[in-house]
Amino acid sequence: MFADEVARRYVEAINKKDPSGFAALFAQDAVLHDPFFPEATKGRDAVRSMIEGILRAFPDMTWEQVGDPIEAGSRAALVVAVRGTNEGPLSLPAGEVPPTGKAISYESAVLWTIDSAGLITEERSYFDATGVAAQLGLIG
Repeated sequence: MFADEVARRYVEAINKKDPSGFAALFAQDAVLHDPFFPEATKGRDAVRSMIEGILRAFPDMTWEQVGDPIEAGSRAALVVAVRGTNEGPLSLPAGEVPPTGKAISYESAVLWTIDSAGLITEERSYFDATGVAAQLGLIG
């Protein structure tokens, strides 16, 4: 089951603070959709840059896989519990937000399409972005 291995390496790369290792899980032309960003992140280099920015904003971020991934052909889904403290600037589409010092905790559903080489070609993450913004004190 390839999804188990990809999921393990995906979570491990974040917990090791390894943006290059994380990006290596994605195809060169991968597309990543995230609720915080209105435009898709396109390409392995852009994925690495996005994760670098997230880890800069949340240097203590940890991910924990919740349960086993579900796999169907070239598609897979998993749930990740995310925790961290906003100790660095957060780059958002509207501009850079200074650190709030506030902790976040949420779960994200992650859906992948994986190619025959075991690389993620598309990722769609689903989580309560409004709730995360509220935890950060960015909205009332």
